[in-house]
Formats: sequence, C-alpha cells, structure tokens
Amino acid sequence: MSLLKYIERVKRMDDLIRRKATGKAEEFAGKLGISRSQLLQDVKELRELGAPIEYCSTTQSYIYTRPCSFNFDLNQVRGGKNNFTFFNRSSMAGLSFSNLAMQ
Repeated sequence: MSLLKYIERVKRMDDLIRRKATGKAEEFAGKLGISRSQLLQDVKELRELGAPIEYCSTTQSYIYTRPCSFNFDLNQVRGGKNNFTFFNRSSMAGLSFSNLAMQ
C-alpha cells in the first residue's frame, strides 16, 4: 500500500472515531474497505503512537477516551536511498497523537 493511501485511511479512521460513527469492528473495517484483522492492527499501531482509542459499548463505536489531536508531518530528506527508511509503515510516517488539556 502506498504511503499516501495509508495516511488517507488513518485520517478517515480519525474522522469516524471523532464522530463516534465507527460501529463495531466489522462495520468499521467495512467503512474503510479493509479486513477486521487489518483494522485491529491499525488500531493497535495508533494506540502505540499514543492515541487513546477504546471501544465503547454504549455508543457502539470506537472513541477517544480523552481529548487529543492528530498530527502528520512529512519532512523532505535529501541523501541516499537509506535515508528514506523512516517512511516505513512501522514508524507511521510521522503520524502522532497529542493529548490536549481538558478545558
């Protein structure tokens, strides 16, 4: 999968989670056009980045358990081909979540 497609999928996940419109895992995966196992892997990766994602049985949706923001940074790197290894999927290509102070 291309990096840009993956980023778009993560943005779509973020949007559905913020709107509490994911549904259960199977429905969420269907909205993203991926398998349930791929969805669970993506959610795990986002949690590892600090995204406070949980499933809420009351709303029947994945939710953020505290305020957070989604950030994406892409830096231009010049040099040899090995300098681009930080764009691999395991690093999430600069994706991060920041916790926001409660107001």
